[in-house]
Amino acid sequence: MTSPEEEQGSKFNIQITGDVNHSQVVIGDYNEVSQRIGLSPEETTELRAVFDELRSAVAEVPPDQRAKALAEANEVEAAIVTDQPQPQRVRQALVWFRDNAPQLAGAVLSVLVNPLVGKVVEGAGEAIAGQFRDLASEERSAEGSA
Repeated sequence: MTSPEEEQGSKFNIQITGDVNHSQVVIGDYNEVSQRIGLSPEETTELRAVFDELRSAVAEVPPDQRAKALAEANEVEAAIVTDQPQPQRVRQALVWFRDNAPQLAGAVLSVLVNPLVGKVVEGAGEAIAGQFRDLASEERSAEGSA
């Protein structure tokens, strides 16, 4: 035997407060949820262009350091465009550029603060994204004091 509430259906009063800009809420029966994390195809193309520009800037490096600079630029890309971005590896590359090709340190920093890079690293979680933000802040401070 069913109760009167079961025959009429259930009623709910749901209130959601706080920052829900980065949250998902699904209410009701038979809902379908889909989520796309990451970059759109257009954004992926734009991000490739960002890294291509960095590699093109390596032409400014003296010939005896060009191969290493290109390797470091490729490492920056590999450390960012991965399932688990590696802020420490980017930090090492920034240090190398600051010490060996200071004219490109700003170009590397501009990659780091690019909104598309931010979107990629945020997909790895808040802790990783925070490390990248801290790294960018440190670099800006170092660049400003130089």
